[in-house]
Amino acid sequence: MANFKHIYQKFLNLANAVEELSEFPSLDPVEQKMLALLSKYWLTKQKITVVEAMHMTDEISTSTIFRYLKKLRQKGYLELMVDELDNRVKYVSPTSMTDSYFNKMGKLMMKAASQ
Repeated sequence: MANFKHIYQKFLNLANAVEELSEFPSLDPVEQKMLALLSKYWLTKQKITVVEAMHMTDEISTSTIFRYLKKLRQKGYLELMVDELDNRVKYVSPTSMTDSYFNKMGKLMMKAASQ
């Protein structure tokens, strides 16, 4: 039987190494959580508005979420797309860098599990 604690620790070590040596801007734990929450929508091709994103969890206040959305946008992890019918509505979308980041982290998980 696999020792999942050991695999998880390997993944964390690999992820930390990527953070330190990475071409990606570093992410703090709140930014990582935000990307993880948003990825659930993106994976299923659902559009999520800024207002919906601000209410996607009760663990983080709406003002904090909004501030972190701006930080993630500045770092290049997401972009805001204006709705075609209503200019007041903006959708939170991943960038190609976000896709690359998720791909790299997925590969690290596979590597940790196979060792």
